[in-house]
Amino acid sequence: MRSHASKTPRARRGQSAPRPGAVAASAAALIATAALAAPASANGRFPAAGLIAAHPGDPSRLLVRATYGVLTSRDGGASWHWICEPVVGFGGNEDPMLAFLADGTIVAGVFQGLSASRNGGCDWAFAGGDLADRYVVDLSADREDPSRAVLVVSSGLGAGRFLTQLWETADNAGAWTQAGGDLPEDFLALTVDAAPSDRDRVYVSGRFGAPMYAGALQRTSDRGATWERLDIPGSDDRHLPYIGAIDPADPDTLYVRLDGDPTDAVLVSRDGGESFTTVFESQGDLLGFALSPDGDAVIVGGGADGIWRAPTSSLEFEKISDVGARCLTWTPAGIFACGEEFKDGFTVGKSSDGGATFSALLHLDGLCGPLECAPESGVASICQDLWGATRATIGSQQCGGDGGAGTGGEGSGAGGAGPAPAPEAGGCGCKIGAAAAEAAAPRGGGVGWLALSAAAALAWARRRVGERHRYISGSPLSRAGVD
Repeated sequence: MRSHASKTPRARRGQSAPRPGAVAASAAALIATAALAAPASANGRFPAAGLIAAHPGDPSRLLVRATYGVLTSRDGGASWHWICEPVVGFGGNEDPMLAFLADGTIVAGVFQGLSASRNGGCDWAFAGGDLADRYVVDLSADREDPSRAVLVVSSGLGAGRFLTQLWETADNAGAWTQAGGDLPEDFLALTVDAAPSDRDRVYVSGRFGAPMYAGALQRTSDRGATWERLDIPGSDDRHLPYIGAIDPADPDTLYVRLDGDPTDAVLVSRDGGESFTTVFESQGDLLGFALSPDGDAVIVGGGADGIWRAPTSSLEFEKISDVGARCLTWTPAGIFACGEEFKDGFTVGKSSDGGATFSALLHLDGLCGPLECAPESGVASICQDLWGATRATIGSQQCGGDGGAGTGGEGSGAGGAGPAPAPEAGGCGCKIGAAAAEAAAPRGGGVGWLALSAAAALAWARRRVGERHRYISGSPLSRAGVD
């Protein structure tokens, strides 16, 4: 399933992207934890990861979407490099959906269109033709054949009406064509996913307009030639539906997350969306959802709930971890989670025991700097000048002057980033962070890791008092800045 985390439409797949959830915190509570808080990132948001994507054929290649850019690793998470937002084509509060395709092409769905990189993230270009300047609401790579992918684009027509279309590629984003006809004009799309076992079956979640703003699925069994509306009980504009996953062997079994306030719910349908059953209700925002590669188990997670797991045969959930997952992605190599650095002890972690414990792959201070690329690349020419502010924001402990960009490494070719610099003595280097981090015991959650400037933390806390934090992974709402 796809990897979406955060409270956004992105949350749905793989890590069911965490769906936005409102988190109210009192000034007293924020001030009490100020010593363990980090400063806001350059775009004013708290530094956090919200989505993890893994290369379908190379488990050593990972991508993370964070509030301060895109992070990439080519060695299974031992070292990480940075791709700044302007190179990809987004910024501000936008949380785009990211995915790897079979040949290593990286695609990102953003407000301005579909952005793609064919050289490991060093250079990005927008799709042209009829996809140019089209808002990509969501996208999903085919699980069985990752050279294929689908996406949904939407344009406002005014008066609460939208031009919404399904598009597809069969050649690693070399060419895109519209699949079938337009969706209903009163339908606001949120997420899209195609059934791994039936390429003609595609689901799009969203909501209709006034007066009910009913949440619904649009289902096609002929790749968009015809669409059928299936209402989702309990969903509306205050309980928006996001697709979490489709069973790998059964196109009629799918999982949907309802984004509520202050709690979320997970629903399952075993008849293609004709009916739904609520199988999990959270205490807070469910920012993580993932289906196992074989479809036999499902995990959900969030800051107030920790991580829960259930066999898909019974969907009887059991709590397995206190980690407040902000995203979850389940691959044959293991379960990856976005964590809260100062509570969970990592920014990105990996579990090899089904989510019971996690070992840190990345700490907030462990980013090595800009991705190593040729001097003429987009990363070298744009990100290098922006790295200083980001480095100060996250407290990067990487050693060396420019952080690697512009060195003419392997990133100048199709292979992507070159080898990371070896760590230096004293704990500073391009590894997961603190000097002893690699030897740290796996975590089940709830451990403070780093104390930063209390003054900076308090300033951040005061700015955030009374605000609602919604991490919508790639949803149209998050992109539009709607809270």
